[in-house]
Amino acid sequence: MRVIEQRSVPNIIAVCFAMVLSSSVSLAGGTGASFTAESVSAPSTGGSAVRVLVDSSADVQGFVISMSHDPAAITLSGVDITGTDTELSGAEFVVPAVYADGGTIGVVLDFNAPYDGQVIPASAEIHAANYNYNCNSAVLYFEGDPVPPSETTALTFIDGIYGSPALSNVSVSGGLSVWPAFNDGTFTCDPVAIPSEDTILWMETEFDNSEGNAAFHGQTGSLCFYYADADDNIQGMTMTGCYDCDLTVGSDWDWNGSIVEEIGVEYLAVQIDDDASDGDGCELVVAFLLDALPPFEGQTMPQTADLNAGRLLIGCLSVTVDDSAECDVAQEINWCNGINGTGSVNLYNNVVIEFQSIQIYERNDTSVMVVPEEIFQRGDCNSDDQTDLADAASILANQFGNYEILCSDACDTNDDGLLNMADSVFLLNWLFKFGISPAAPGPYSDGADPTDDSLPVCDSDDTNCG
Repeated sequence: MRVIEQRSVPNIIAVCFAMVLSSSVSLAGGTGASFTAESVSAPSTGGSAVRVLVDSSADVQGFVISMSHDPAAITLSGVDITGTDTELSGAEFVVPAVYADGGTIGVVLDFNAPYDGQVIPASAEIHAANYNYNCNSAVLYFEGDPVPPSETTALTFIDGIYGSPALSNVSVSGGLSVWPAFNDGTFTCDPVAIPSEDTILWMETEFDNSEGNAAFHGQTGSLCFYYADADDNIQGMTMTGCYDCDLTVGSDWDWNGSIVEEIGVEYLAVQIDDDASDGDGCELVVAFLLDALPPFEGQTMPQTADLNAGRLLIGCLSVTVDDSAECDVAQEINWCNGINGTGSVNLYNNVVIEFQSIQIYERNDTSVMVVPEEIFQRGDCNSDDQTDLADAASILANQFGNYEILCSDACDTNDDGLLNMADSVFLLNWLFKFGISPAAPGPYSDGADPTDDSLPVCDSDDTNCG
């Protein structure tokens, strides 16, 4: 078989097919042909061959195929007859040509002496040629994320465009041209899923109450980080997050009770950017390496496959709800990439496994739900927004006369967590004998109870949320 280089294609094809193509006569007896470009899908990171099939009711002595595509979407890397019926039939003259937006191939089965009369026998779906395409743009997405759309481009048989003189699609049978019918195809570039590492990270907020992540204004809790990895040993990680600026996150990292404390860490960096006016919101960065100093003993975080809990604590930061936080609204704390913390380098979440940076893995966000907290004036036992002799009488009436009160904490004037006659005496001493003032929040303004006790929650609508 003789394959001609592309630079000589136009003139050679013109010479070899000039006599055949100059005739527009079709074979008698209903002889006909059709060309079909198979529709193919390929990953957008690569490409695939498109088979061109010929249906012919007569033996095929040769053919010209000319097909175009959209160069913005795909690139034609070559046209060939590898593995085709054309190759199996012993084609002796093959002339492929590649252009920016299309390609041609001309084939003569019996081109060389002794001219044995090779043909491709008449048949349906003769595999005539391969057009090899590559996708121009890789479309990637992470497993579990929404799948982006595929990109499909048309493959169109086209006459009179490529070559000099311009070539037309034709099949040759019995020495005459047969002008084929066309069945155009498509080439689809599919998005490619990037598998996630089986590492999982969590951020969780914890406060000293039964509501989990619920917190009052001014309340401080913990923002804790956990990990799970069933089959890798993590050498270190960078954790980057963004949070609502109505929260205050502390910069003191607490390893207490964590697996990292048990193993030992040799490098730690913590950045807290709580400047809401710098244009990039509030950000946190925590980075650590377990083995960062000689003698480099290879410390790593253990795998978690055999743990009942399935995860291990990394460490915690403090988090406080500012008075500016809106009530009954979740204050978000999210993993985010491309932040600079208090520095100038854009950082991103990654774990280090076998000295490689792994950036694709599951990360779970958290939040703080700001809830109303009861407020009261200590000493205002009758709930009339003032503290005076009537409140001392109300305390006694509650103790000895079944007088109903709305807020036990307000009547607990000495803040000992109990309601008894001592509260009335304490209030009278303050009012008339220069005694000690009732404890916070005091007798003059509303506030939350800073002291934990077992007294029931106030039965009123007064809260620090208005």
